Amino acid sequence: MADQPTDIPFPGVRRMRLDTDVATIARYDFDPGARFPLHRHPQHQITIIEAGDVRMLAGAESRSLSAGAWSLVGAQVPHAINAGERGATVLAIVVPARASDELTFEDR
Repeated sequence: MADQPTDIPFPGVRRMRLDTDVATIARYDFDPGARFPLHRHPQHQITIIEAGDVRMLAGAESRSLSAGAWSLVGAQVPHAINAGERGATVLAIVVPARASDELTFEDR
């Protein structure tokens, strides 16, 4: 993934994304305190914390996750990530592959 282009979907969040026939894989680098806002999508998402720590909201559950931890978010479950004070690197694997970059953002 190192040769993939990087974009900034939200302030303090850098993303490299790879789309395959079966999955969308994205690596996110979060600055300290940066966040990916509450959203949902029709795919399942496996989230792996590679470095740092995050607070992850998924549905009604909120959990602190550190390097080495992972979580599974079901399709259409609202979820968000807030990086801790050291920032974080997060790998998100979305299955099946996302047909577009459209997400539904939540108001809460």
